[in-house]
Amino acid sequence: MIQADAMGLYHPENEDQVVELIQHALQNNLQVRVRGAAQSVPGAIFTDGYDPANGSPGENLNILLDKMRAVSFDDASMQVSVGAGCNLGFDPFDPSETSSTANSLYGQLNAKGWAIPNVSDAIHQTVAGFISTGSSGGTMAHSFDACVVSVRLVDGTGAVRTFSRSSDPNDAFFGIVGSLGLLGVITSVTLQCVPAFRIIGQEAVTPVNQCAFDFFGAGTPDRPSLQAHFTQTEYARLLWWPYQTLQRVISWQARTMQPSDYTPQTGAPDDFTPKPYQPVFHKVLGSTLPSEVVAGVGYSLVASWPQWLYDLIGNDPDLGKIEAVMEKLFPYVYPMLCNMYFPVNSDTNPPQTFWDTWLGSLPMDRIEFSNHLMPLKYTEMWIPIEQAEKAVNAMQQFYETAGYQATGFYTVEVLAAPQSDFWMSPGYKQDSLRFNFMWFARGAGDPTSYFQQFWDLFKQKDISFRLHWGKYLPPATGSEGSDYLRTQYPGWNEFLNLRQQLDPKGIFLNSYWRSHLGVS
Repeated sequence: MIQADAMGLYHPENEDQVVELIQHALQNNLQVRVRGAAQSVPGAIFTDGYDPANGSPGENLNILLDKMRAVSFDDASMQVSVGAGCNLGFDPFDPSETSSTANSLYGQLNAKGWAIPNVSDAIHQTVAGFISTGSSGGTMAHSFDACVVSVRLVDGTGAVRTFSRSSDPNDAFFGIVGSLGLLGVITSVTLQCVPAFRIIGQEAVTPVNQCAFDFFGAGTPDRPSLQAHFTQTEYARLLWWPYQTLQRVISWQARTMQPSDYTPQTGAPDDFTPKPYQPVFHKVLGSTLPSEVVAGVGYSLVASWPQWLYDLIGNDPDLGKIEAVMEKLFPYVYPMLCNMYFPVNSDTNPPQTFWDTWLGSLPMDRIEFSNHLMPLKYTEMWIPIEQAEKAVNAMQQFYETAGYQATGFYTVEVLAAPQSDFWMSPGYKQDSLRFNFMWFARGAGDPTSYFQQFWDLFKQKDISFRLHWGKYLPPATGSEGSDYLRTQYPGWNEFLNLRQQLDPKGIFLNSYWRSHLGVS
């Protein structure tokens, strides 16, 4: 059997080695988990007792599929079969240091003139990790789930199985995507592709009450509602800053370029001149690093206030006076910090326009993800899109009442996703609006306490929600834990039955998933 590396990770090169690892786990009553890009919370990724920072000497098996990245194309069907460890795009934190744009799925698709129409704003994830957590890009018009043709895996008995798309909604195929790594080790995925395309769009920064759409209301013929905005816009993403003296929205939107969109500026279709989207962090001397450093330091100081002041100076009696003055000034200073990066549009600062290839500007968060200067924790709540107006009004009222405790100082990302046929997808059988709540990891307190406010709020307001499986989940035994989530997923029991069939000894079940799924 292959051996683990210094971090306790196993690197199989093929299915036979995956089978061998699973058979070893069965013979020795060990757990097996697979690490993708490690974007999920650690408990969801690794076996019990594994230390992702320092590795683990334990006997449980943690697998990294970096040597299973092969990509093959079927020109006749325009389908691609991709090794489960292949990253969608470049992963700068790949522990094997083998990830690159050239060997990524999207890089190879783009080079061939193909594309996937549903692209997330960050694309470092592995293909298996992306589908296992029910992830999606920011579009109601296109579905990543609909692109999945088949999935090949080694199940918990060591058997190699292929699950292909079926017209029967009860087919086991629909339990495989969004399976949380609990049904087996995915070894390859086949996806339906489309011809490569270009996009054109803009990003506007406005006060929340001056959006091009009616953020809180039912909308008018000239100003659509929030629900209509996401339903009618091909690609859309909002960043909402609810802090009381900021109340700002960044609205990013794009659509597929049509023949009429080509102008002397864009160039003709056969002589295209891209104007890529420019991210929040602007370049200084050709690099975004300086502005990222300034933002990272600034947000860290804000998040850890006033503890860093006491750490710096000590328990001086006058510090209480300084703290009181700063807290009065902060509501005015904080917007100044934000204005350095996303000032409200004006005649001299118009909305940004861009036109580019699909791969050039749909993943607009690649730079923000490129280092650890902005460490964020997330919980992502998916609600029926029909409840959009009710949800944002409940949130706004809560922000106004609870103040800084609720708003924090960062942002809420708002996206949409079309319905899915996969049993454990947060979008199962419903078009969804998604609220991605962010917590700055260098701040005081802890993310679960911060997120709890919103899990409680939505449940109290009777706004049904599901959750992105790779991000923070409510405490398993709490009022929004496994008992509540079970009621939100019609295919929950079918999934657990399938899990029992494919992993009868529970080798893929760590304590995290046992508790959050209520599995004894």
